[in-house]
Amino acid sequence: MLRRFDSIKGCGIFEDYRWNSSVPDFERINLIYGQNGSGKTSLSRAVDGINAEAGGYANVSITVSKPDGSGSVTSRQNHIDEFDRVFVFSERYVKDSHNFDGDTEVEAVLTLGKKTVEDEKRIEELKRLTGVAAKELAIATSEAVTSAKALEDEYTTIARGVVNLLSRAGGEYASNSNYNQGVAKRKFAGSHEAWALLDDAKKTADLATVNSDNKAEITPRSYSLTVRGDLRTDAERLLSESPVSVALDTLIDHEEAVSWVERGRHLHEGKDICIYCGGILTDERKRRIEQHFSDEVERLQRQLDSLIREVKGMQTSLTGLLGDGTLAGSLFDDLATNFKTEHESAKKQVIEFGKWISGLLGALDKKRSNVVGQVEYEITESPKTDGSKLEQLVADHNERVAKHAELVKESAKRVELHLLKEAEDRINELTEDAKKKATKKAGLESTIKQHNEEVASLENVEGDPLPSAEVMSRELTRILGRNELGFELLPDGKHYRITRHGAPARDLSTGERTAITLIHFLQNVKEKSQAAKSKPIVVIDDPVSSLDSNSAMGISTYIWAETVAKEHTEQVFLLTHNFELFRQWDIQIDGLNGKRGPSNSKGYTSNCYELVAPHRRVGGAYKRVPAFIAWPPNEETRLKVRSAYHHAFITSVRAHLAMADDDSMETKLDALLLYPNVLRRMLETFLAFKYPTTAGKFTEAMRTAGEQLEALGYEGNADGLRLHLTRFTHGYSHAESPETDVAVNPDEIKPVLASVFTFMSVVDKEHFEGLCALVGIEPTHLILEAQAVGEAQDYQSDAKDTPTSGTEYA
Repeated sequence: MLRRFDSIKGCGIFEDYRWNSSVPDFERINLIYGQNGSGKTSLSRAVDGINAEAGGYANVSITVSKPDGSGSVTSRQNHIDEFDRVFVFSERYVKDSHNFDGDTEVEAVLTLGKKTVEDEKRIEELKRLTGVAAKELAIATSEAVTSAKALEDEYTTIARGVVNLLSRAGGEYASNSNYNQGVAKRKFAGSHEAWALLDDAKKTADLATVNSDNKAEITPRSYSLTVRGDLRTDAERLLSESPVSVALDTLIDHEEAVSWVERGRHLHEGKDICIYCGGILTDERKRRIEQHFSDEVERLQRQLDSLIREVKGMQTSLTGLLGDGTLAGSLFDDLATNFKTEHESAKKQVIEFGKWISGLLGALDKKRSNVVGQVEYEITESPKTDGSKLEQLVADHNERVAKHAELVKESAKRVELHLLKEAEDRINELTEDAKKKATKKAGLESTIKQHNEEVASLENVEGDPLPSAEVMSRELTRILGRNELGFELLPDGKHYRITRHGAPARDLSTGERTAITLIHFLQNVKEKSQAAKSKPIVVIDDPVSSLDSNSAMGISTYIWAETVAKEHTEQVFLLTHNFELFRQWDIQIDGLNGKRGPSNSKGYTSNCYELVAPHRRVGGAYKRVPAFIAWPPNEETRLKVRSAYHHAFITSVRAHLAMADDDSMETKLDALLLYPNVLRRMLETFLAFKYPTTAGKFTEAMRTAGEQLEALGYEGNADGLRLHLTRFTHGYSHAESPETDVAVNPDEIKPVLASVFTFMSVVDKEHFEGLCALVGIEPTHLILEAQAVGEAQDYQSDAKDTPTSGTEYA
């Protein structure tokens, strides 16, 4: 068991490292947290090279002992046997040990040994069975191909049938390049709920619509004529009415002269001689004529004239009401037929209506010729011409003109669904047959695959066989939470192929690659350790870097299960910059049997560390110098630091207090490691909970908070404070370069830290004071004081005048 790294030389930032004797020794479970740039990768590389083959042991001195602490030995830059039990999982292992290009093969986890006689007999039998299965597979494959082709051909036939009938509808039906075999296949794979057969009439009508050309719109007009409701009553009254007057005997005897005399009396006004006969017109004769044609007579005459004009107007309207019927030729074919039928029916109504009008006009004319007399005429119920059906046909035509494209589309869809429904039984039959043939083929392939895997296991393993492809696939599913990826044994029986849904997997995600290589790594560790009859020492460096939360949790659980929960691993080192992973393992260590720490008596001794790299003056220059720190500094801190946010705040406070006690360049350089990565992450979390709608939008969140600073009582330059913090956290965050040169002015860190605390205090004072209470510090010790305000304002002014890489901070 590795106890401590006494010294490391020439490995990254571990240039001349010496172990601090105050740091507790390593135990069975070692959890190491370090931010980017703290030296985790350099450390894992140093450990990875200590085996005899790599020769890196010459650069390190490591103290080892038995698990109970006895037999302590220090390597002193020499190789010792324990080094050959060290296995390191890192980015280098993923890159160097596996080739994910081409067919994405992973070498099988092998152990060497002699085969027993029983194994050789079993191998011979398996090869014989494989030969029989291979012959059957050739036949089954041919049948499966034929059956599958019959199904594909039927899909092609369906697609061509649809296009042949519906190509004039355009769109997806325009050609077989649009509506092809694949489209038909997808239709059958989807819902069949809307599919329905059409009767012949409906199918014919829909096809007629699909193949029809559009028509011109027709100006709507009325084909109906009715008599006003009280016309019959008015006519009956006028025909029966007799005006009060003194009738001339001559006109009584000669009714045919009445209208002639009536017109003549107006021509003889002021005359004494008759212009017709030349006789004398006496005053008495004129008076008698005027009495005959009294005002009552004139009133009745006017009413008759008005009614006669009205009836004649209807007669005129009736004459051209229906037209000659040639309009039918402008309608859609099916509407034209109905129009002709309705036109003939309406013509009969017009004839009856015309007879009624003629009879009424005759009676009215007779009455008008002698208004004094009564006319006996029975007026029947007034008929009408109802052209509403003709009008509706025209309206239907115009609507169809406006919606022709839509109606064609709807008709085409109904015909398509009819055709699919017609073919449904045939497709089901062919699908079932193809499925049976494919199942038979897959069964034989599975049998051959199992035989090959067993042969490979017997040829390569003495005692326990190789982990099968099923085991590897099962572990991958357990990590990722999905079963689309798996392992397939290649025909040579010595390599696995990573597959996705049975096909070679390409373009694997980072999470998938990490999970696959981790499975292979830990299986390899177990098999080699079993062969050597010794427990391995496992070092795992940042296993969840750049992974989503689901993959990270699966990988974390798998590592814990294989290296902690199971007893075949002697010691495990987990190095991570992911604080959530560090926190989860810290919690899980709490849950182990027995007392926590080095004194655990249940086989779960443990220690936690923080790997830091403060700047120190080395050879006249400031460089990062790595160091292990026992974590936590006290048990109270472990209870507090259960989130990355709280840890970032505590670390920032630590840096602030360090500069308050020691304003030296070294102290500022150490604080620069926090700035701006940790400060930005802390501000992002703080603002995300303060302004939930801006989560993930750091600049917008800073702008929102900045706009409220003055209203919240901030007396300084609110806009300058916001710009200052936003600019530097954007400009210098995520600086992960291994260079040791200082890129940020060390004098900026002190006012920046104070600005961050002041910003948080102003935006949410109660929250800020709660954090201070958790750490045990007075809030006033952190926020800007008078001198710091001036310094911050100077930097804020500089921020406004300093060009940035973008305009997003404005």
